[in-house]
Amino acid sequence: MLRLCLSGEYKVFANAIYRGKTREESTQVDHIIVSRYGIFVLETKCFKGKIITYPEAPESWLQIVGRRKYRVQNPLMQNYAHVKAVQKVTGVHSQKIHSYAVMAGQASFTYGMPERVYSIWGVIRKIQSYKAPVFTRGHVVSICRALSERRIKGGYWAARRHVEKLKRRGDDGSTTCHEDRPREEHLSPPQQEQQQ
Repeated sequence: MLRLCLSGEYKVFANAIYRGKTREESTQVDHIIVSRYGIFVLETKCFKGKIITYPEAPESWLQIVGRRKYRVQNPLMQNYAHVKAVQKVTGVHSQKIHSYAVMAGQASFTYGMPERVYSIWGVIRKIQSYKAPVFTRGHVVSICRALSERRIKGGYWAARRHVEKLKRRGDDGSTTCHEDRPREEHLSPPQQEQQQ
């Protein structure tokens, strides 16, 4: 969708996996968009139900689906590690990298959508609102080359290994658009539910 809606001057990398701090660590970035106007790192979620955000607990949100409540990681906090990975791979200063969360599902926010959280169309408009070039065309080519060369190859199998590493670490992430339910801690009843 992003490739279709953004002109050719925007290069889109989807589901890119990069090495973390150690050989055993990796980070999967939903979307990286490179342009002369900056690098945009997107964490995409497909939540449903109601989302409640708390300023005093910015690291997590509360998702309510029917009578069930789930504590889910704030995707902007999750995206922080992705931005750091992009910084490490490209050598680009953080001021030229923009982090956004994209809500692709049907969730509604009880207190309004937080800052830097957008719908799909909203994030496209936000990206297109950047008009001042911060990179030359040559820099864009170099950044794209670095992102391509340092990307862990393997498609499906690389993604599967990444998920297995997260599970071994005890952090199997949260909802993506390919899942119906959150994988986070189930708050009522108190035991944790095993998600498929």
